[in-house]
Amino acid sequence: MIKFKKNYKLYFSQIRKHTLWMLLLIIVVLIIVEFSPKQKKKIEVYPNMSAKQVGKILKKEKLILDEELFRWMIYFTMSEKKIKPGYYELSFSFTTLPIIYKLTRGTKLIKVTIPEGFTVQQIATRLYEKGIISDPIELITYVKTKNLEGYLFPETYFFDYRQNVRTVVERMLKEFYKNYTEEFNKRAYELKFTTHQVVILASIIEKEAKTYDEKRIVSGVFHNRLKKNWYLESCATVRYALNKFKEPLTYKDLEVNSPYNTYKRLGLPPNPICNPGLDSIKAVLYPENTDNMFFFTADNNTHIFSRYYNQHLQKQKYIKNGKKNKN
Repeated sequence: MIKFKKNYKLYFSQIRKHTLWMLLLIIVVLIIVEFSPKQKKKIEVYPNMSAKQVGKILKKEKLILDEELFRWMIYFTMSEKKIKPGYYELSFSFTTLPIIYKLTRGTKLIKVTIPEGFTVQQIATRLYEKGIISDPIELITYVKTKNLEGYLFPETYFFDYRQNVRTVVERMLKEFYKNYTEEFNKRAYELKFTTHQVVILASIIEKEAKTYDEKRIVSGVFHNRLKKNWYLESCATVRYALNKFKEPLTYKDLEVNSPYNTYKRLGLPPNPICNPGLDSIKAVLYPENTDNMFFFTADNNTHIFSRYYNQHLQKQKYIKNGKKNKN
């Protein structure tokens, strides 16, 4: 009987010892999993979202293993009413506790979308209105001084409130160079273009055409004109020179003395006229193989292309007469 009791105590002592070691190992593993570097993903939590709805988003983005575990941990930590709306940058969590901590603490990340073709002035205004920067003039001055117009890549970004101007610009530059691949560099070299020349022409194409297919044809026309040493004759560059973006251009406008007036200055203007998107950059590098040398825009924003000047004039006259007949 005495021997049995001794064995019994020894047996359970060993179990406790092994259990403690197992628990310690599990804790260590969890700590390693939770705090090891992981890919971060951005999610948006809307006002009045339930824990169930948030859990579905987290599971969809593969930030948690199980929605039920997330909801149970929310209940256990009494955090149901504490989840704050906002934009979050989160990484995978095995226990979900770090995620719950961030969701209940709140976030200062602000979502902002920069459309293709925005100028630095438009970008600065949008960032200021969103509360991301405190002085739009400071950003405009910084970009102009560094000659970075054209490189502020159009994308959806998440920034903190009242960011440093340099931080914002560097984030957008990083996005540009992430999209401007080594393949693009090789293709530009084949075309005998520098990166800056690619961006300049892309900025003009961005303002001249909407769809990728038309951008490639417009690009083909501009490439043809550059090869023949013709004027590009882009109205978009004149609008930029005059800061006249809405009213119709006049023949007098086309006479403006500006390095951006491609009706009067051969070749490309000195700098981009906006910040082009990826499609416009690709259109410069991979233009449509075309004989067309002329184009104009009809009322429905589609382009009419011609190889010869007489054809160009005839088509313009036809479109104009068609409008008169409708009236």
